[in-house]
Amino acid sequence: MTLDELKATLDSFSPVKIEFVARVMESLANPPSANIRAKGTWLTGEADWIEYFGLALSVHHGATIEPLGHSSFETVFRNACEHLRWSIDPPGSRTQRFVDMVVRPKSGKRRRLSLKSTAAKKLSKSALHISKLTEAAWIQDVRTARDRRDRTLELFAQYQRAVTQIIMLRAFREDVDTIPQKYQLVEVPVSIFDSIQQAPLRAFERDAPVIECIVGDRVVAVVAIDRSDAKITVRRIQLSACTVHAEWDRAADIR
Repeated sequence: MTLDELKATLDSFSPVKIEFVARVMESLANPPSANIRAKGTWLTGEADWIEYFGLALSVHHGATIEPLGHSSFETVFRNACEHLRWSIDPPGSRTQRFVDMVVRPKSGKRRRLSLKSTAAKKLSKSALHISKLTEAAWIQDVRTARDRRDRTLELFAQYQRAVTQIIMLRAFREDVDTIPQKYQLVEVPVSIFDSIQQAPLRAFERDAPVIECIVGDRVVAVVAIDRSDAKITVRRIQLSACTVHAEWDRAADIR
C-alpha cells in the first residue's frame, strides 16, 4: 500500500477506527530500545528482523500489560521471519515432535526450532529455567533405574535429532500488574544435552532423577525428570553457555 493509498483509506475510516489506528501509531512511534548482545548472528545480523520484533512488542503492549506469551511469541517470531522473505513452514504444519517452527534464513541453513517463553517472577540474570522441555508420559510407568536411563537417553537422542535450537523469550517485570521493562531473546544450544548419553546408571536410581549436563569441565544445566507431572524440566541453564541475541528495553512513556 502506497502512502497516498494509506491516506485515502484513513479518510474513509470511522472515528472509532481512527482512534484505534492512532493508538497503534503511538505505540509504533515509541518502540522499545533494542540492545544487540551478540552481533552478526543469524537473527541480529538482520537489522530489519530486530526492528520488526521490537515494533511487534510495542504494538502488543499498546493494548495490554500482559507479557508476550508462547502463542503470541510464535506468531511474532514467524511474522518477523516472513517479513524478511525467509522460507518458513506454514502455520499448523508441524509434522515433527518437539519442533515448533522450521525456518531457513537467507544463509540457507535450515533451523528446526523449539520456542519457549517465560515471564516468571524474579528471573535470574545468569541462568535460565525451562519448566517443560517436553512431555514424557512413560515417566510414571517405569520402575527400574535401567529402564529410566534407557528411556531418558532415547528421549534426548530423539530430541537432539529433531531440534537444532531452543529459542526462549524472557520477559522481565517488576510486578504482575506492570508491562515488562525488558525482553531478552536467548538461544540455547541443544548440545548442552550431549553428556546425558554418558550419565551413569546410579544417576537414575531415584524415581525423579536429576542429571547434570556437563560441557567441558563444568555443569551448564541440570535436567530433572518430573514424575508427578510426567515432564522434563531443565534447571539452572547457564546464560554463559547460551547466545543472548538481543534485549529490548521498554520506552519510558509506554503505558
